[in-house]
Amino acid sequence: MIRSGRRGRISPSDIFPAGHSEYRATFPRLRSGLSIRAVETGNTAGPPVVLVPGWGCSVYSFRFTMPALAQAGYRVTAVDLKGHGLSDKPATPAEYTIDSLVEHLAEILDALGLERPHLVGHSMGGSLLYHFAARYPDRTGPLGLLSPVGLSGVPPMRIYHALTPRFLLPILRLFTPRLPVKVALARVYGDRGTYTDEDVDQYWAPIRFPGSPAALRELLHAYDWNASERRSLEPVSIRAIGIWGSKDHLMPRDGMMLYERLIPGIQLHEVVGAGHVVHEEAPDEVNSVLIRFFGTIEL
Repeated sequence: MIRSGRRGRISPSDIFPAGHSEYRATFPRLRSGLSIRAVETGNTAGPPVVLVPGWGCSVYSFRFTMPALAQAGYRVTAVDLKGHGLSDKPATPAEYTIDSLVEHLAEILDALGLERPHLVGHSMGGSLLYHFAARYPDRTGPLGLLSPVGLSGVPPMRIYHALTPRFLLPILRLFTPRLPVKVALARVYGDRGTYTDEDVDQYWAPIRFPGSPAALRELLHAYDWNASERRSLEPVSIRAIGIWGSKDHLMPRDGMMLYERLIPGIQLHEVVGAGHVVHEEAPDEVNSVLIRFFGTIEL
């Protein structure tokens, strides 16, 4: 469902969190030489929480999560992964493998000066957090996994690959229409929430930047979305909660069950009626569950 409102292109200066004084945006340079965008809010002396978006998403996807965690007393930082948002966008496939993104996240935490933060990841960002925890357990705090696709496959991935052959890249660099963004949002929502024209514009704006279509295409093809069949996945001993929507066609329940084997003791919470962007569609429920879970860690 979509709620009507302003429609059209927005300038880079209007991209979220423009106009919101409670957010602080920085562009740290990583050891790799890449620069990324980090947006921070909340209590600078509070427990740190880092939010990691999924494929094609920026910090905007956490626009409802950040203020709730900040109000609960946390130091909240959302980041644009490379290839996304206002971060640098290398175009080589090797930049977007699981291993490369794990090291990328480690560099981000180094640049932010964080040793063992709470970590929240959505969609691909969620499965990436599992891989990060498996490689760097001593650097991983409690995990919040929101619709964490990428361990047991994504049902329509073959279609997505077929629709993004490399020969289309020159066209995509010149023409990035708004309609596919709107269609994608319609696909990932369930029955619990709505999206607006402003949401479509905010998601669309970064995709129009030079290098973005190529980067997103390379990530779509280079990331292993079915890692459980092609990699040795080891259990990790870490506190975690998994949250997903019952109407999520990308994250079926049996996909969530895999996390029970890989993260023994993980708590699972299904949001009835919500789709893939569960934290956007049912923010009050998701934020309440996250804050309550993190609160038990602090105790």
